[in-house]
Amino acid sequence: MAELSRRHLVVGGLAGAGASLLPGVVTEAHAATFTRYNLASVKGQAMLRKYAQAVKLMMARPKSDPLSWTFQWYTHAVPTNTTKAAEIAAIFGPSPSPNKALAQAMWNTCQGHFAAAGEPYFCPWHRAYVCAFEHIIRQVLNDPKFTLPYWNYTSAASYAVPKEFRQQNDPLWGPLFRPNRNPTSNAGQPIFAAGGSASDLSAGPAMAETQYLPSGAIQGFNQTLDFGLHGNVHVFTGNGQGMGSVPFAANDPIFWMHHCNIDRIWTSWNAAGHANPATAAWLNKTFTFAGPDGKGIKVVVKDYTNTKKCDYDYDLLIPAPLVASAAPSAASSVAAAAAPAAPLTVAKSQSGPVALGAAPVRVNLQPAVPIPPAAPGAAPAASPLSGRLSDLAGNRRIYLVISDLKANVAPETLFRVYLDLGDGPPADPVNSNYVGSFNFFAAVPHGDSSDHDHGDTSRSISFDVTDIAANLDANGRLRAEHAVTIVPAKAPTADARSVVGNISFVEQ
Repeated sequence: MAELSRRHLVVGGLAGAGASLLPGVVTEAHAATFTRYNLASVKGQAMLRKYAQAVKLMMARPKSDPLSWTFQWYTHAVPTNTTKAAEIAAIFGPSPSPNKALAQAMWNTCQGHFAAAGEPYFCPWHRAYVCAFEHIIRQVLNDPKFTLPYWNYTSAASYAVPKEFRQQNDPLWGPLFRPNRNPTSNAGQPIFAAGGSASDLSAGPAMAETQYLPSGAIQGFNQTLDFGLHGNVHVFTGNGQGMGSVPFAANDPIFWMHHCNIDRIWTSWNAAGHANPATAAWLNKTFTFAGPDGKGIKVVVKDYTNTKKCDYDYDLLIPAPLVASAAPSAASSVAAAAAPAAPLTVAKSQSGPVALGAAPVRVNLQPAVPIPPAAPGAAPAASPLSGRLSDLAGNRRIYLVISDLKANVAPETLFRVYLDLGDGPPADPVNSNYVGSFNFFAAVPHGDSSDHDHGDTSRSISFDVTDIAANLDANGRLRAEHAVTIVPAKAPTADARSVVGNISFVEQ
């Protein structure tokens, strides 16, 4: 995927890059004191060496220290082989202390991956979390110029876990190694090698969204990024005791490089002229983190809607016009943002929850609205989708919505979705029937009932299938009774008990 140097844009102009990038690029490139670099670059490598030293120092600090590795890991989520209450009791004892109170306020507060109500804060919470972590490293290293580098896995050159994270016994890089990664990841293969494809690492679907929050069947930027690319990287990289599971993810040093890149994608999306929510409820939400002095700090979402509070920019941004031209659904998403808001269910499943296992699962959908009559002289529509395609008004689109994803534990695989696929698994996984993939990273329960944000972790996803359905229709391959086939990219873990709820086609 092509990317653009922000400083080059300022000096050399925006020829071919899209004028919509100009305001955000110029403002931040001149204003920021610090720059986060691609870890594969020369400057990124220099920062990565410092990062490895910091990880070693933080891992040596006692767990009770807010600047320790464990304290920071538990801020994201406490591992499921214990509980937050048990860990606080074991680490701090019965007596009150400032650090104990801070742990109580901070730990298990990852937004988007506990109760579903936290999902709108996925982007700003992780930005503030990574920013606070970066400031802590500056304190630990006594290096006020340190910045976290990012792992640009959207580029073919960086599909693999960087070699520095795979050298277990190296005196410098050893602290960056973790054994709880998928074997292909620690072997240096592309992270999708054991059950995915390069398309699963594209930022295109998220960058193509034009609104931050969901609206009806339209997911919006935040959810598309979280449930798609973000979760895919977690599942591809680690197993259920590592990056592939929310409670263990932040123990892997690659987690922080991953979330720098997620933040870079959000920065790129905003730089392309897209707006964040403007409601008081969203802007005034507060969270607690540890400052570099080890004391708690309150952060407010409105201060983290851009990178100015943390005073950094990125060496490269993703140019939205180039992403849009490369992403098959980009034009569809742009059109969808301007569509009438009222959704219309075209067809839906009747069987209720569907269990997913090692074998493909086919779900039939029944029409929910009458098929529009054919125009005079035209052949009648052969299927519900064919009928709606011929009658779409304005900018309306058709979405495949899969609701209520749940799993008992991390399945450790992605699931591929197909429309009107023939019998058996496809010989070519990414074919003309292919709709997209989804993961269960955010749909697995964790935490204990004493946590204030413990709650429903079910999730729903949607795919714009307008162009896919139209292509199948043009080739006479839409079925009279539509079927959605879900195929695991590899066999899920035996005790995952992955389930999806209703499946429907929605026009919006």
